Amino acid sequence: MRILIVVGLLMISAGCASVQPTVGAGRPFDFQCDTFAYANELVFNHQNGALATDVKAQEHEHSYTRRCFIMAAGVVQFWKHARFEPQAPPVTTTELARRIRDVRNRAAWRPSEPPDQRVVFPSFASLHDLSEREGRLLRANMGAGWTTYFHLRKFPMPFEPSPEDEARLSEKLQDWLRQGHPMVVWLYNFPHVNINHAVTVFEKIDPPGPHQIAFHVYDPNYTDGPRTLTYDCQAQSFSYEQTFYFSGGLVHVRPMYTSLLR
Repeated sequence: MRILIVVGLLMISAGCASVQPTVGAGRPFDFQCDTFAYANELVFNHQNGALATDVKAQEHEHSYTRRCFIMAAGVVQFWKHARFEPQAPPVTTTELARRIRDVRNRAAWRPSEPPDQRVVFPSFASLHDLSEREGRLLRANMGAGWTTYFHLRKFPMPFEPSPEDEARLSEKLQDWLRQGHPMVVWLYNFPHVNINHAVTVFEKIDPPGPHQIAFHVYDPNYTDGPRTLTYDCQAQSFSYEQTFYFSGGLVHVRPMYTSLLR
């Protein structure tokens, strides 16, 4: 069993056809256009970063859950592999669903095609527009969320990233952003279960304090605007802001969807 774990970790570390930040869509990632208009929902209700105990707060019906990894990767897939033509006549619902699946099947780590080879979405201006008007169709065709829990890329969960790992990731994030390429990252705190989530880092911003580097991220649990992931250069650690589902603080961070195994 130990040998299998070691082999799995080596495979994940090496990757397979890893994506490079220079093979993106050829334009900056735009939060207003390149994100979903609907949110990933949580299985349980939360308030102020903790499970809700109020009865009224638990009455909400959760219908689209466990999709944060699919949505975080999905925004990169549409950014890379889709082209929107708002003035073109619409296609049928059947054809639109087929095109959504076509984008879904073009992996986030694959290089972006030339514009004339991307999947065309006529009569829509952006992913945000598509998901606002055809959210039900998108949700039905972007894939099941439970599959992400059993992928090989989850192998490293029991192994805490070292400070050196986090320092290298901070440098890689900045390199990708300099070249205009977002990166999907995994936030978790194993063995604690206060966060197990995927977000898409798309922009470097002014840090909140000295010796810090800050990034804007697309958080699939929100639709109103980006959230902030911060790296502390002295502590060599990442922290995520307080949200309705997370109390805020230190998180382990790993890159995701940069290869078949990672």
